[in-house]
Amino acid sequence: WSGTVAELLDSMFDPTVDFTDLAWIRDQWPGKVVVKGIQTLADARAVVDVGADGIVLSNHGGRQLDRAPVPFHLLPEVASELGRDTEIVLDTGIMSGADIVAAIALGARFTLIGRAYLYGLMAGGEAGVHRAVEILTGQVERTMRLLGVTCLEELTPRHVTQLTRLAPRPVPGQDQE
Repeated sequence: WSGTVAELLDSMFDPTVDFTDLAWIRDQWPGKVVVKGIQTLADARAVVDVGADGIVLSNHGGRQLDRAPVPFHLLPEVASELGRDTEIVLDTGIMSGADIVAAIALGARFTLIGRAYLYGLMAGGEAGVHRAVEILTGQVERTMRLLGVTCLEELTPRHVTQLTRLAPRPVPGQDQE
């Protein structure tokens, strides 16, 4: 690509794509379909109704929407509504093994760990990625021991009591509910 990263990203995303396009993909593709970038319960329900097998709750694709809604806040509602029939993946905001545990406790099937492995890759190549995964694994195991659970299936929303660092901040001048 001879242009800038911004130009590449602008060429990759088509704002005219809608649910009818997803329905066409579903009709053409016999395999599993997972849709990334879900930011509302309504969109989660809509893509599942069109035939998606899974969703990725995410507010980005290359850091474009870092100020969009935080998927951790959407996860419990989506999991309650769709979790029995839909694979739910959480992307965005996974910075530690405790974040992974919280996401699974709130209803995610698994999480993506983009930043963690990329930091490891930049710092140490393949060995750095392995080290990043080792660190996350240790944090997951330690968090589970501290919670008194022995397997991921034992995790429930009651294991997550605070998401204050991820809570939306009030917007000055707007009425608060």
